[in-house]
Amino acid sequence: MHASGDVTLSSFEKKEKSLAQWLTWMEETRPEHDIDFGLDRIRLVGDRLDLLKPAPFIITVGGTNGKGSTLAVLEAVLLAAGYKVGLFTSPHFLKFNERIRINGEQVSDDWLCDAFETINEGRKTTWLTYFEFATLAAVDCFKRAEVDVALMEVGLGGRLDATNVIDPDVSVITTVALDHQEYLGFSIEAIAKEKSGIFRASKPAIFGDQPVPQAITDMAERLGSALYCRGESFTLARSGNTWHWSGSENRQLENLPVPNVVIDNAATALQALQFLPEPIAIEAIREGLSQVSVTGRFQKLMMENASGESIDVVLDVAHNPQAAEMLKQRLDESPAEGKTRAVLAMCKDKDYMAVVDCLSGNIDEWYVAQFESPRALPEQELAQKLVDRGYSVNRYQHVAEALHHALANSTSGDRVLVTGSFMTVSVALSSRH
Repeated sequence: MHASGDVTLSSFEKKEKSLAQWLTWMEETRPEHDIDFGLDRIRLVGDRLDLLKPAPFIITVGGTNGKGSTLAVLEAVLLAAGYKVGLFTSPHFLKFNERIRINGEQVSDDWLCDAFETINEGRKTTWLTYFEFATLAAVDCFKRAEVDVALMEVGLGGRLDATNVIDPDVSVITTVALDHQEYLGFSIEAIAKEKSGIFRASKPAIFGDQPVPQAITDMAERLGSALYCRGESFTLARSGNTWHWSGSENRQLENLPVPNVVIDNAATALQALQFLPEPIAIEAIREGLSQVSVTGRFQKLMMENASGESIDVVLDVAHNPQAAEMLKQRLDESPAEGKTRAVLAMCKDKDYMAVVDCLSGNIDEWYVAQFESPRALPEQELAQKLVDRGYSVNRYQHVAEALHHALANSTSGDRVLVTGSFMTVSVALSSRH
């Protein structure tokens, strides 16, 4: 079904194509929002190009929420311990290069262009989706850099996600909640079964949430994989500005700095690190935790209003009820002195009113908008839903416009929250430049 749209690159020169040209070609011939699950295509090309083992040690992280934070902790601690680390995440905010990092730095345009050239030539007549191209580009870069550890973020689900063509040494599922039901199923157990497809026979499997879905336990038992669950195999206890981690075999990590991510995800990352060939020194763990940060996850910025006053701005990509609950907890922990105004734009396939109702106790005024995407929820529809709930609502056509007015109506001590989607946060990030 893809043959008619799978055009060649003869429309522009074969050599020295820019990254922008590659990405335009990919988006025009295989739009990122067109999802076509299956591992046969990418396995065929990956095997042909010898890309299926990009590093000596591989950790794959899936889950509904918390993947980015968990991966950020893994990366920060591994770098502090002296490892050469490759990280693949998605989506990106401003530049495609954000998706692939080596030693904490985004890969260059030249490396990406070389990777795309290699993959496009190597695929021959095999169709690849946008995400399959991105995944293979990441592992090509990792192999070229000779990384010690590759960190792979699952895009959607797990069992049939392109990243699952790479066999991990440790598999992590952060959380399981209702999201992407049209692809993954309409129950927690159905979604958990899809996500547990990243487990591998006799390899450690980690689950970072509570309670544990039966499908997670069943898959681990079927594969003979040791399953490590938060609250059972590993635990955490917070005490003021430090916390304590306890794991199997009486492993204790004390007086850890509280990271700028959800602490449950940090604890899950520390469990994954227990399976490295060599133990990581406590000094490196503390250094990594103290330095970790994640774009768009309770990210704090200062922006100016029209009068030049600095306003606290929080960016958070929360786009489902579970993520909204985590965001609410963090808003509760650090209340604003004045009012909180929320800039909100979401996808129409999300449970957007559950997100709104969860956050409503922390929000004084809503600034509803819409981003550029076929999946965008029309701002007038979202605004009407909020009005029907009795909330204070302002409606704008574009996120940038909504943010401008939210800042203009704020004074020192107030806070602006930008949330609802990666695309919502992307607009706010781009407005700083």
